[in-house]
Amino acid sequence: MKKLLKTLALAALGFTLFSFSAYSDESSYDETYDESDLVYFYWDSSYNSYKAYAEYKADFLYESGNTEDAFWYYRVLAYFYPRYYKGWWGIIRCFSGDFKNLDFVDSEILIAKLEKSDFKSAKKKNENDVLAQWNKELPAIQKARKERAELEAKKRADNLYNMKFVRHNGVLEQYNGSDPEVIIPEDVTVIGQAAFRQTCVSKVVFHKNVTEIQKDAFANCGSLKSISIPSTVKVIGEGAFRQCMNLESVELPGSIKKLPNNLFQGCKRLTNVQIGRGTEEIGKSFTSCESLAAITIPSSVTIIAEFAFSGCTKLTAISIMNDKVTVGKRTFFGTHLENKDAFVARFGEAAFY
Repeated sequence: MKKLLKTLALAALGFTLFSFSAYSDESSYDETYDESDLVYFYWDSSYNSYKAYAEYKADFLYESGNTEDAFWYYRVLAYFYPRYYKGWWGIIRCFSGDFKNLDFVDSEILIAKLEKSDFKSAKKKNENDVLAQWNKELPAIQKARKERAELEAKKRADNLYNMKFVRHNGVLEQYNGSDPEVIIPEDVTVIGQAAFRQTCVSKVVFHKNVTEIQKDAFANCGSLKSISIPSTVKVIGEGAFRQCMNLESVELPGSIKKLPNNLFQGCKRLTNVQIGRGTEEIGKSFTSCESLAAITIPSSVTIIAEFAFSGCTKLTAISIMNDKVTVGKRTFFGTHLENKDAFVARFGEAAFY
């Protein structure tokens, strides 16, 4: 019968009684109840009021290890007797593990409720002890909460960061962001195939862990204006920067032994190209770079493939530092080299036609 009455009482209180939001409602301080409001609540008749009975039950249950039921009685006390300290004190007791840790969610709200409760209680020492402990621990609690908030913000930022840079085993497989300036994540060693293709990036910063840029990695990036590839990069794929219509300047380290086909094909505004000493072969890399006017080929280059500079209509000056370089057919097709005659004598007409 007692269990049934308790169940009915719980139903009568409803969800609003037991929701945490009820504790933060300042209006609850102004609500008062008398024993007639508790007609459906059972209590032992040896206690002169339900408050005394509920307080006894709450403390007894908590000290017996039944925190869940103790919490129920403490919450009832807080609801029906909001100015009496014991309900708020007990709720804090349950949340904090007998006041071992006051850094729990919304603890400051419950502390404020406790502080506004009746100080005339004969047992106000319990209340004051908790308030003193709170004031002592508050700086550390605030610091811990700030650190947790910063960590959570970092996690959210990292999640967003990871959404932008899709990576797997060191390979940057896809960039999903919209930032014009991009810093490659430090855990990336390979820029994957077409990872940035047709994105709006205008500037890319590589770190020294990147060793490879794969095929079409930055193809069709219409806003990209300059590229400086670090010397850690050993391999670069075909068409890595093809059709980057606004690309103006590139720096290629000598660590890249071969410049592949179509590397800068169709980069119509490319005017400044620096090829590092150490590069050995230039493929069909610069076709249709219509604004390229001059370029120096370092002495380390031994092969310039066919069509390498075909369609570079403004190319008038090219310095080839290796006398023994091999030049393919139509390497300079469509160019207007000022020293064309010397080149014809050196490489034959096939280099132009």
